[in-house]
Amino acid sequence: MNKKLSQFIFFILLGFLSPSIYAAACSAEPITGTDDCYTTPDYYTITLFEMGLCQNIDEQSTSVPDIATSCQTTYSNSSGIDIVVENNISSDISGGTETRPANGTYTHGYIKVDARVVLKTSQTFAANRSGSNTGTGTTCWTNGTAAGGSSVDCGTSAAANPQNMNVDIIALGCSTPSDNFYCRYEGDAEGLDDTYAWLVDSDGTKSTTIDYSSDTGDVKYLIGIAKFSSSKTVTDATTAMEAQFRVTRGLKIDFTGTTVNYNIQEFKVLTTVY
Repeated sequence: MNKKLSQFIFFILLGFLSPSIYAAACSAEPITGTDDCYTTPDYYTITLFEMGLCQNIDEQSTSVPDIATSCQTTYSNSSGIDIVVENNISSDISGGTETRPANGTYTHGYIKVDARVVLKTSQTFAANRSGSNTGTGTTCWTNGTAAGGSSVDCGTSAAANPQNMNVDIIALGCSTPSDNFYCRYEGDAEGLDDTYAWLVDSDGTKSTTIDYSSDTGDVKYLIGIAKFSSSKTVTDATTAMEAQFRVTRGLKIDFTGTTVNYNIQEFKVLTTVY
């Protein structure tokens, strides 16, 4: 069976962001102005471990859902598979185990990914900008430093040397409920399904420490649950499942005056049944 199934949409904000506040889209390059804005990064990679469909999920609970009991796993890879998310680019999910879900009606979809995401990008600006790390110029790029206050260098286009930037999703920053490791993303401005996220440790237990590692209590994985706006039914006639990963809002350009810093934003997974 191909990796196709009934439509489910994951909408997950990554980082210390309020789920109800969005910056405006950046202008076409060269980017004008110094207001925070969002755009599509050049390169954005997630590591996928599992995805599937669920029933009987209490998404309003801060407790981690019992995936083994409530969900049908349609794809799993214990080693994880890196997915380069590029808009309008198709690629196969290779390796791992594909499983056809049982016939039935499903109310939720789920995805389990590594809590470390990789981003690489560069942008041109209409006027000189300063990098949060070093340099001034009309081109700015990721310098290979992990996300934070020194991840961007600026200079000339000839000097640009974009490097991978690791972003550890160590807290979700929800105000309601006040919980670093659980968040509700409801009433999406783009009309997507309500989505709920949990950060868990390497044993699948809800994280308790704002730190990325495989140690007990630290953050290792992100589990996202999408609540379908209408239930999805799998029957004998269901033949295929197609997953699309998108990062239209994947990069937020943060300005402090004319100084540029990068902050990762959400990716989306849209899956359709045939």
